[in-house]
Amino acid sequence: MNSRPSSSHDPNTASSRAYRRTTPLVSRLMGMETEYATLVADPQNLSTEDLPASLFVYEQICEAIRRDQPTAKGVFDQDQLFLANGGAVTFESHPLMYDSPGGLIEIATPEVRSPDELLACQRSIDQLVAEATAAAETSYDLRVLKNSADALGHVYGCQENYEAEVASGVWLVIYRVFVLLLWSMQVVNLVVSMPLLWAMVFAGWIARRRRGSASDGDNQSVVDDEGFDSDDGDWGDADQGQDVRMAFGSVPRWVTWTVVNLLRLIHLPTLFVLRFVVRHVAFRKQRRYLSALLASRLALCGSGSLDHDGRYRLSAKAMAIDTITDMGGFRGERPVFVFGHWLAHYCAKTFLSLVSTRGMLARRQRLQIGLSDSNMADHAEYVKFASVSLVLDMIEAGAVAELPILKKGVASIHRIASDWNLVSQVPTSHGELSALEIQRKILAAAKQFVDGTSDQWHGEATTVIQRWESLITVLAEFRQDHRQTAAAVGRVDWLTKRFLIDALGENAAWTDKKKVDLRYHELSADGYFYQLLPAKPEVMLVNPDNVRRRRRSPPAGTPAARRGWMIREFAGGEEWIQTDWTYAMIGRGGKRKRVNFDL
Repeated sequence: MNSRPSSSHDPNTASSRAYRRTTPLVSRLMGMETEYATLVADPQNLSTEDLPASLFVYEQICEAIRRDQPTAKGVFDQDQLFLANGGAVTFESHPLMYDSPGGLIEIATPEVRSPDELLACQRSIDQLVAEATAAAETSYDLRVLKNSADALGHVYGCQENYEAEVASGVWLVIYRVFVLLLWSMQVVNLVVSMPLLWAMVFAGWIARRRRGSASDGDNQSVVDDEGFDSDDGDWGDADQGQDVRMAFGSVPRWVTWTVVNLLRLIHLPTLFVLRFVVRHVAFRKQRRYLSALLASRLALCGSGSLDHDGRYRLSAKAMAIDTITDMGGFRGERPVFVFGHWLAHYCAKTFLSLVSTRGMLARRQRLQIGLSDSNMADHAEYVKFASVSLVLDMIEAGAVAELPILKKGVASIHRIASDWNLVSQVPTSHGELSALEIQRKILAAAKQFVDGTSDQWHGEATTVIQRWESLITVLAEFRQDHRQTAAAVGRVDWLTKRFLIDALGENAAWTDKKKVDLRYHELSADGYFYQLLPAKPEVMLVNPDNVRRRRRSPPAGTPAARRGWMIREFAGGEEWIQTDWTYAMIGRGGKRKRVNFDL
């Protein structure tokens, strides 16, 4: 039953000698959150004022999704929609931007335990949002892009989530002490913030009364629970029936700006403590050994981007990275390892949400990675999260001796992302290495780790190694001879896109090149990547039947499976259901029950 130690294990590391495997490799809980950009396909005759508001577009797409499958609203955010397939839809916009055109729709996959299942879930989500956008009942020709940067340079994309060991030994004790401290601060923040939020609700009510809004009574009678999702977290009390988001939209913008910044000020001490925890206590080993993998995998999994100066990058999102570890978005920072979900958690949603903080004491927590591109190609998407899952297994087993460590994190990421010729080298613990050389070293260590693990625990690891190595091979061929692109086209996004841009000719205008850059990611029959697929069916990894299954229901043996089952059972029925990721609330008023999704 024990895994055999591989030659990559450090013989002086006690954890590697004592580690006992009890689950197959690459079988941890994992998931993806992808931000999709919406646009009007032919806006030439429309002024900016005539374009649809982002909130309107989001609501119409959500309505189309409701027609596709059962759904439930979020416990704390009425704009959030949880799906019967285990995923969730969220409106990614600041309250001050609800009436502006554009906007992002974030859709999260269900939590799964297999890279192959995650790929199927991601493709089912891509399919769902594309069809819902096409079916949205508007007078506009709406399209959706799955990319990482728009024509104006705004950066977004996707984030990866992995269940991992937050700390061990004395560091776990220190981590739990800080959780208890943050828990007490959470209570104080909630007590201080609630009067301010109630004042906003009252001010919004007064503003709507003065405008003679006839819809207020209907909205208040229908909405049982309401919340407001800002950078500070989700706000609202699930039993009060107050529409906080409506309040923020009803008062003058200067009032909203003032209240939002007061809320930030109230939570500033929490931010300082939490920032210390995430930078010095939580996931220390993972952040140390994953950074080189994440930086160098841009060569394999970058989606490519053409900037305003005509320079081609492996990843626009990588160029925007400005720190290794931080909250992400609180003050505009863009970290590799994102802990904004922790900040949102400790900025308590309601008094009831304080109960959920107990879960933060557990040894295993959610590790979120922000250095992640939105991929169209199956191979790039699969290797992106499958390789991370396997290296996390190595880290937890203590098999880290052969893993290179970046010496200059942010600078190395920018250098790699700027070089689509794949020749630039960055400083590591193994000397100056290129992105492909780093990948080869990590892959070699991963092979030794898998070979040293008992066959009964291999799981999907052999497939991960094969697909990972195949991408390194085709990119090595391209690096040797830039004419060798055939094997990579359809498998590596940035190289496929570069191939299409080069096909325009040397004298092509920047606007024509940028059109390829953007429409490569369009999720429709007009999208340039999708137009490639009929000619290269071998690049598709995912089974269409599995995609259809995941369109309706999540894989068994996960919290998502129970969440999806409850949504199918209660949505549209007599019992009112609202849900969060870890629990659902069933019923109304004093009869409300909390049902946890823990396995």
